[in-house]
Amino acid sequence: MRALVFIGFLMFVTFLVGCTTDKGNASQTQTAEDKAQCTGFGFKQGTDAFANCMMKLSSQRQGQQPQDHDALLRRYKSLSMARRGDDRYPVCSASDMDNELDTSANKWIGPNCQMAPD
Repeated sequence: MRALVFIGFLMFVTFLVGCTTDKGNASQTQTAEDKAQCTGFGFKQGTDAFANCMMKLSSQRQGQQPQDHDALLRRYKSLSMARRGDDRYPVCSASDMDNELDTSANKWIGPNCQMAPD
């Protein structure tokens, strides 16, 4: 009878162990995917741009959008339009992760660039 109870207990423990996940392994996998994605974007490991890419991917994954995304887009649009013709700022494009596509004008807008000329 003891052997039967012991076998049942072992089966129960084995079942519980199989139901658990290793969170550390999941976060390591996510970090590896983020590194691969930032490397795919052309950033080199050890640079500030790579660190910014990793940080932004982490923020996006956590769903940390600004409280009012529409207000942020309006601000980006006004900044980008005000900088038109200013050679100190690059033309907005999809290559910068901060930029957004303004669907009303079909042009890229962002915090650190100028809107493309018409």
